Amino acid sequence: MKLLTTIAITAGCCVLLSTAAHAQIRVGGKVGANYLAGSQKIQPDPKNPPTNPNGLGMQFGAYVEVPFSDLVGLRPELGFSFRRMTSETSVNTKYTQADNVTFNGMPFTGEQTILTETDQRLSYFQLNAPLMLKPADGLRVMFGPSFNFLMGGKQNTDITYDVKGTVNNQGQNQSVDSQTLEATKKKGSAAIRNFKKADVAVMAGLGYTLPVGFDLDLRYYRGLSTTYDETSGTTRYRIWTNLVEFSVGWTFGGE
Repeated sequence: MKLLTTIAITAGCCVLLSTAAHAQIRVGGKVGANYLAGSQKIQPDPKNPPTNPNGLGMQFGAYVEVPFSDLVGLRPELGFSFRRMTSETSVNTKYTQADNVTFNGMPFTGEQTILTETDQRLSYFQLNAPLMLKPADGLRVMFGPSFNFLMGGKQNTDITYDVKGTVNNQGQNQSVDSQTLEATKKKGSAAIRNFKKADVAVMAGLGYTLPVGFDLDLRYYRGLSTTYDETSGTTRYRIWTNLVEFSVGWTFGGE
């Protein structure tokens, strides 16, 4: 009888401890915006480099807070990150009579500006595993790895040709001021051809959870691997991701 009583008490204590442990685990969801600022490297240095890619996007996901103690815990997260990278390249060329350039079949003197504007959209499945440090109630400091898996994207490119100068039409000079636009759109694999399918980053951030569960989160990601890597002839173009995220969310459960 004593053995049965001891077993029952032990089982009851285990259930209570398990319930208490599970009560400390909290879950939540978040949604917010992100801002991507790429760090690019082109070898050799081009005469007319593109501007650093940057753009505003959005993200959402879910998380679990697993405390190891009152001060330390883990916050595994699953999410979707929709990012945007816009950049432009401007090339200006001046022509003289010695260049023997024609415009509409007539000798041309002047300059041509070619402006290339690229709008790149990327969709990622995001897995984060930051360590949490809690120096005060509700406040957390986070740092850890982030694994990002490219799911798809699209790319829009606009090329504007701006020609200004003069043409010689049967001995008479006529002014030229012409602008034309070429637009291309790519989807699927064609739009993400030179982007890495997996992107590893390290993240650090701050967060605060109100007693009612409302959550604020600000963090920074730095890519450890290249996001974009293209080799054409003797030229290599690479981009690393710098990403800032701001999220609002709601945490369920109590400590």
